[in-house]
Amino acid sequence: MHINSDNNMDVYLLDNGIRVVFEQNNHLNSVTVGAWIGVGSRDENKDNNGISHMIEHMLFKGTSTMSAKRLAERCAIIGGNLNAYTSKENTEFYCKTLPSCLKEAIDILGDMICHPKLDEEDLEREKGVVCEEIDMYKDSPEDAVHEVLQKKIWTKQPLGYLISGKKKNVRGFTSSYIKEYMDKYYVGENIVVSVAGNFKKKDTLSWIKAAFLDVKSKGEAFVHNRSIPSYNKVNFVKEKDIEQLHMNLAFRSPSFMDKDRYAAVILNNILGSDVNSRLFQTVRENNGLTYSVCSYPSSFSDTGLLHIYAAMNETQYKKVYSLIEDIIYKLNDKGITASELNDAKKQTIVEMTLSQDSTASRMSANAKRVIYNVNNESFDERISRINDVTRTDVNKLINKYLKLEEMSKGIIGPMNLNI
Repeated sequence: MHINSDNNMDVYLLDNGIRVVFEQNNHLNSVTVGAWIGVGSRDENKDNNGISHMIEHMLFKGTSTMSAKRLAERCAIIGGNLNAYTSKENTEFYCKTLPSCLKEAIDILGDMICHPKLDEEDLEREKGVVCEEIDMYKDSPEDAVHEVLQKKIWTKQPLGYLISGKKKNVRGFTSSYIKEYMDKYYVGENIVVSVAGNFKKKDTLSWIKAAFLDVKSKGEAFVHNRSIPSYNKVNFVKEKDIEQLHMNLAFRSPSFMDKDRYAAVILNNILGSDVNSRLFQTVRENNGLTYSVCSYPSSFSDTGLLHIYAAMNETQYKKVYSLIEDIIYKLNDKGITASELNDAKKQTIVEMTLSQDSTASRMSANAKRVIYNVNNESFDERISRINDVTRTDVNKLINKYLKLEEMSKGIIGPMNLNI
């Protein structure tokens, strides 16, 4: 059933509750199809944390009709671009390919989601892979300092759970438990299939209906019972046998559904998203204190964080931290300049325009809008929203969120830190 057509985006509702969203552009040479499942690590509990990520891995281990080797062969033939990821709020499976290979890609995705093999022997082997992945992130201080900081900010709250989970949990997962979890969440009302690029709507819709026919409309226990997490200011230092000190600072920030989200994009660009930002120019270019310094958002459906990350020799820590504090203080005291606002708008519009050429970006953006019931804005409307952001808008955002007294800080650095 066709339920909406707006700004070159068509939305359909299948009989089993799956929402399908199309954005067609037949001037492109590629097409991307993705299946979004509205479940991530924030829907887990302390005992099953990591189950969504484990399911993502297991769906590549073959289906009732196709071995893992055959799945890999079919993926390679259509370009080898079948991939997946788990976030705190969603699990996504997607494939970018040629229009002539789209049916094959849809059939593969549908088979993976509807008929996963979930073999116990495969599961035992994949547990080792996931545990290695957990260790890999622990060994990466730039990843670990980010993840641990979020975990502590949202302590004992699902949004603070690590996506990969704990090894203890991972080792305890069984095939039957995974099936039970999928029965709850991998249901029509919680799935969006998104297609963007060069394709034929009528044929593609029929392929999706057939490929995802066996998805149940809803699970008996399915509910989205997400509570808005409370922000807790934290500070932690962890010593590790490494050469550099890795620092991550965090402030509360708007969600990706907040009315201030466009002003937040502008603020991040001015603060630290690129080489012309205050952080990069002050800390690296003018003072040469660190190779890596930047800011970036972690935005969710109901909350968010704005992070500042820097890696440095521990002897430079006090200077770097002092400079960052001064940047935040001056932003609160005097706000941004007119030239910064104009430059950030141009930069944002360029980035948005370039993303329009990516069928993968368009597919993901459209799926996100549908799964969260966000009003569909045309590209021109979004550009207009960026152009409408004023200095007052950004300065109000700074004063509301960039409060030094509420800032959280995490540090992972060399043994016997002297800071």
